[in-house]
Amino acid sequence: MHTLKTLLLAALTLSSTLTLTTATSTSTPTYSITEPTSGAIISLNTATVISWNTTAPSTSKLSIHLSKTTNDTNLYTIASNISNSGSISWSPPSRVGTGSDYIVVLEPSDSSESYKSDAFTISSSTNASTTYYPTQGEVVKTGQTTIITWEVERNVSEVSIYLMEGTLNGNGTGNGTGLKNVTTITTDIANSGDVACVLPGSVKSGDDYRFAIVDVKDAGRVKYSAVFEVVNSGDDSSSSSSSSDEGSGSGEGSTSSSGSSSSGSGSATGNGKATSGAARVSWIWGSMGWGVVGLVIGFLLY
Repeated sequence: MHTLKTLLLAALTLSSTLTLTTATSTSTPTYSITEPTSGAIISLNTATVISWNTTAPSTSKLSIHLSKTTNDTNLYTIASNISNSGSISWSPPSRVGTGSDYIVVLEPSDSSESYKSDAFTISSSTNASTTYYPTQGEVVKTGQTTIITWEVERNVSEVSIYLMEGTLNGNGTGNGTGLKNVTTITTDIANSGDVACVLPGSVKSGDDYRFAIVDVKDAGRVKYSAVFEVVNSGDDSSSSSSSSDEGSGSGEGSTSSSGSSSSGSGSATGNGKATSGAARVSWIWGSMGWGVVGLVIGFLLY
């Protein structure tokens, strides 16, 4: 009987050890801020995008604040306790002030680490009418928040916005060219000069896209953004995952107002769990371990 008790105690100890190993096998992701880019110019009271990548999916809540390279303090809280969406829209308020040494700082709730962007410039809002986004050659990803900005004409009250693909004529119009309407971004909105939107997953990757801003009352009055590149976020997925996601993109892009920061719909969310070899061993023990113990006991009693 002494031998039987010793074997049972050893089995219980092994089970506890494997369980503890599993609990500590979850990896903590690191983050990198991809926008604003180094040297970017952001205008006061004009919507812009803050985007980031993670090395692994995470459900950790995030806080984002504005700081300076010369003063490592929280100058302005951009967002707090938000989901790890991959991007948000934000409009710098006038009280932030202008400068060329601003940075964005991202802080995950499950880590003591903080992650900083490259330095960028915040300029006066009076320059907003000459700043257009997306810029020439800019990369816009489906499923992530992007900003469209355009020059505002005072005699245009409402506009509709469309995603176009193709080339313009030499005179800057789309008449008689191969320019085609890919999807509707939004219709009949106030001519504010900027809007946040998310391109749907149905938009294919390509490098000849542009936005068309159309006067609601006069369809002949159209402004075009610079040509930019679209990268479909699902293009690099495996065939199995892409087949399960097929058809999930909607026919229209979603939009939001740019008066404050808003969460984007990036694909960086996840369950934050990483399965290691120790975790797999623990699963095998949970499935088979007690059966082995039972066989040992039965053999000894026999």
